[in-house]
Amino acid sequence: MTKKIFEWTKIQKIHLIGWSLFIFFEITLIGLAAGAFGKPINYLLHYILNIGLFYSNAHLVLKISFRTKKHAISRLIILMGLQIAGYILLRALLNYYLSDTTKSFNFPTIVENYRSFFQSLWRGLFFIGLSCFYYLFIEYKSERTLREEAENAKHIKRLRIREMENELSIAQYDYLRAQINPHLLFNTLSFLYDSIRKYNEDAGQAVLNLADLMRFSLEARESNEELPRLEEEIKQIFNLIELNKIRKDKEQFIDVVIPEDTKQFRFIPLVIITLLENMLKHGNLSRPEHPGLLELKLSYAEFSIHTRNLISTKIHHSGFNKGMENIEKRLRLAYGDNFTFYYEKRDAMYFYVKIELKL
Repeated sequence: MTKKIFEWTKIQKIHLIGWSLFIFFEITLIGLAAGAFGKPINYLLHYILNIGLFYSNAHLVLKISFRTKKHAISRLIILMGLQIAGYILLRALLNYYLSDTTKSFNFPTIVENYRSFFQSLWRGLFFIGLSCFYYLFIEYKSERTLREEAENAKHIKRLRIREMENELSIAQYDYLRAQINPHLLFNTLSFLYDSIRKYNEDAGQAVLNLADLMRFSLEARESNEELPRLEEEIKQIFNLIELNKIRKDKEQFIDVVIPEDTKQFRFIPLVIITLLENMLKHGNLSRPEHPGLLELKLSYAEFSIHTRNLISTKIHHSGFNKGMENIEKRLRLAYGDNFTFYYEKRDAMYFYVKIELKL
């Protein structure tokens, strides 16, 4: 309890010092001018009433009055009138109980006693006036704080945009640095296709699929103005699955669920292919009772990508985390905070990936 009082005193230090100085000087000056001082209990109770009026006016009457612009003046006049009437009544009751009079208290005498009435009215208006200046100060301070917070938010947003632009520039530079001359690559693959298909039609088709996949990977572009449609990347998904079957020389069980309406959706390229590549590389797709899953969904409010696969007992993590980090970085650069991306192991058997994009 003592600690709470100390903390409250520390927070309200300026108010306590201000009121202490005001009360000290007012009592001293008025007492010296009148040639007499009142009882301490009189001062205590009257200043409690005055300070209560000060804070109730600032934090209750004025805040309620100016909460909305509509009918603000009407509310102010009504609440201010009720507040002053209440103050005059409480002050009259206080003076009555602190006096030594034997007369009974009645409401008409409050107005009939002109001197006491106008003293109370003046005293109430005085503290209400001080309270209005205090209210203006706290409103100004509040608005300045909100303005500073808004400016800080804008500054942080500018820094974030600049950071994203720098990351994008670095990513573009790395992409260009790693880019192979496509003419050399495709001419070589075409030569291999023509040479191999004479002896092995499946191997020739694999080279053709590889060439198609490499062409898409090299030519895929993303821009803020217009992203490519998923139709071409979906075609390469099946190319990659066929290549993996040939590479491992065995059946791969994977369910691909792609509704027709998703093919025209515009989305950053190579994300789905990267997720599929991770499934083929790190998952166990050899068991028909536990097939892998690649599923796309599109609604009016959301586009989602979901993958699930049985975890391979021979899994190796080389490049796995890096691939996931790159996907998340590209999503953030393209969509800001309008997406969720998570991946996890479940039941010690399956690996799940989920991307949800708010539209």
